[in-house]
Amino acid sequence: MSTTTAAETRRQADESRVAWIQRRLARHVPELVRLAIPAMGSRLGILMMAFADTVIVGRYSTDDLAYLTIANNALVTPLLVIGIGLFIGVIIFAANAFGRGDEAEVGRIFRRNLPFAVAIGLIMLALCFAGEPLLRLLGQTPVMAAESAPLIAVLGLGLPAHLLFFVSAGVLEGVKKPAVAAIAIVAANVLNALMDYALVWGAWGFPEMGAMGSAWTTTIIRWLMAGVLVAYVLYAPAMKRFGARGAARQRFDEWTAQRRMGYASAISLGAEVFAFGMLSIVAGWISTVAVAAMGITFNLMSIPFMLATGIGSATSVRVGIAHGRGVRPDMALAGWTGLGLCWVVTLPLGVFIATHPELFFALYSNDAALLPIAVSLIVYIWIVLPFDGGQNVVAMALRGVGDTWVPTLIQSIAYLGLMIPLSYALSIPFGHGPVGLMQATLIASVFSIAAQGGRFWWLTRTPASAGSRAGAL
Repeated sequence: MSTTTAAETRRQADESRVAWIQRRLARHVPELVRLAIPAMGSRLGILMMAFADTVIVGRYSTDDLAYLTIANNALVTPLLVIGIGLFIGVIIFAANAFGRGDEAEVGRIFRRNLPFAVAIGLIMLALCFAGEPLLRLLGQTPVMAAESAPLIAVLGLGLPAHLLFFVSAGVLEGVKKPAVAAIAIVAANVLNALMDYALVWGAWGFPEMGAMGSAWTTTIIRWLMAGVLVAYVLYAPAMKRFGARGAARQRFDEWTAQRRMGYASAISLGAEVFAFGMLSIVAGWISTVAVAAMGITFNLMSIPFMLATGIGSATSVRVGIAHGRGVRPDMALAGWTGLGLCWVVTLPLGVFIATHPELFFALYSNDAALLPIAVSLIVYIWIVLPFDGGQNVVAMALRGVGDTWVPTLIQSIAYLGLMIPLSYALSIPFGHGPVGLMQATLIASVFSIAAQGGRFWWLTRTPASAGSRAGAL
């Protein structure tokens, strides 16, 4: 009798737990989608400008595409992403202040971060003027270094502007006004495509500048976007109540918490983007055509990857809510649901891209010499993307439970410790050529998602003593 009773109790508990999971999934999935859509939209908006740059320059010249790829990936993009990481706390702290009704603090957040953004941007700009010796140090050919260095300098002029834009957009997102930045990004995309075409190809009476025309377009657009958003925060009637104008009047040590959050994010993001930048350097050791092919492949892969980052952002919110309530099963379900949604979205896109490589290559170039190399890389996208995008989602889930430094360490090991040396070893000594770059990316991403997934499972596991109660949550 006791055995039957125990079995019946376990069966009821299992049924109760299944019902709970179904209820929570019905809640998590629509909430994830609702939160992810605007996040994906803003990231895709910024990315589409880079997509237009790559397509227009790629169809102009394979060499120019290689120079622009090296300029962006070797220095400019790593610096930009590190800068964005440093200011990631603006969104969170502005949202917290707005949520508790402290409108004056929102204004202080904007005022103190504006000069900080300018200072960081100017430091990054100074580094960009050392582009040629840096590229020579990294083993690039004299021609590659000489042609890419002026592009780095011009693109560097736009770095302070992008940080100003990010700070302003972060404050607006924190006070629930993301549409302002979204409208600015849409307008910037249209203007960017027109200016790119005019300055790269010399259309409508403008000088034909090749890759340099794209670099100047990017910098001009970044300053226009920064000007619009800074002016909106300072002068729009809807923002007057926050008191954004005036001096910061805050000591540096009074906002340490925001900067500490930024340091961790900058290291994590910087490690990954620096590692991917090094792939361009390794490609440069192979050939100019290899650089162009890699630039096309990673630009193409970055579009669905941005969808994964939007899902990751939404996942961190859902996990964070469950973490705030202290419900471990719900934390785990929110995180794994985010990963599942990432795979549902990115895997079909990756398969479609990889099964139509010539179609997508034709968007970027008509160079017959570039075609077979680019296609050999593009076909890897379907298998790399779910792991690369998925590890980003799991990293954000870990941050949702307050775990900041361990995912940073794992990603650093994966992309700095594994991907960089493997990309060289597989591409050159083992003779896999440019394909070795994708193989190294796959290995690093598999390690990252496995290690971070294990960490997330460990932090959200239900203790055995609580197992009998989990179904009732």
